[in-house]
Amino acid sequence: QPNRRWATTAVAFLFIFAVLFSSPAVRAAASDFLSQFRVQKFAAISVSPEQVAMLQQLADEGVVPGSLEITDEPDTPKLVNTLGEASLLTGFPSRTLPDKGDPAAIYMAGGGNGRFTIDLAGSRAIMEAVGADPTLLADELDGEIVNIAVYPSTEQRWTDGTSLIQTASPLVEYPEGFDQNLLAEASLQVLGLSDAESARLSRSIDWTSTLLLPIPQEAATFSEVMVDGVSGMALTSLDGTTTALIWQKEGQVYILTGADSVQNLVSTAAQLR
Repeated sequence: QPNRRWATTAVAFLFIFAVLFSSPAVRAAASDFLSQFRVQKFAAISVSPEQVAMLQQLADEGVVPGSLEITDEPDTPKLVNTLGEASLLTGFPSRTLPDKGDPAAIYMAGGGNGRFTIDLAGSRAIMEAVGADPTLLADELDGEIVNIAVYPSTEQRWTDGTSLIQTASPLVEYPEGFDQNLLAEASLQVLGLSDAESARLSRSIDWTSTLLLPIPQEAATFSEVMVDGVSGMALTSLDGTTTALIWQKEGQVYILTGADSVQNLVSTAAQLR
């Protein structure tokens, strides 16, 4: 039986991020994508334009770390009338921002299931192409499967552009003997870190509870913040027009975005009830 671990840092996902994050469509949907993962905390890494371009080229050439099969397609977000209705559909109570009044729109999206099959040859080819050490990936990884179950989410939107996404955390099921530290080290090298820095970070981060966010340098800056009483990440677009806060609390992942400063958005998050 595979080990069941509620986490978000399987190297399969890190590789997917590394290969696909340069896609404009993926970048635009990043907040929705991240909202589906269970985490206890976040870490971020800045990815250079050169590394993004290299990974994009590999993807365009069909060099990929494996295949993702969606066995149960998540539902398209649908408009609902009230937070009470959303809570009945998702199975968890929806928090809101009462100081902002009623949201202009409330959306609910269903969950789904999928599995990622690791292609060792493709994964090693990516590592070799970016100058990373392919021997970090064990032969036994080839064909291994990571199962994913994601759960429903809600999004509230206000007229001033503020948005709040909330979701319960998904189940990630790893193969027996899955060495997260070594695979995390490999992924960090793919994202452009040196061998020494990748080794240091892979040992200092708890990969069973931390989601690594690869942030393209051309897209946003980031910082660690205290939000809603817990540690989270703040992302700010380079033009300063949009800020996002990402955090996890009591088994729920939240993404709060708005046209505001980090400090003001943290103050807004403090109003959550």
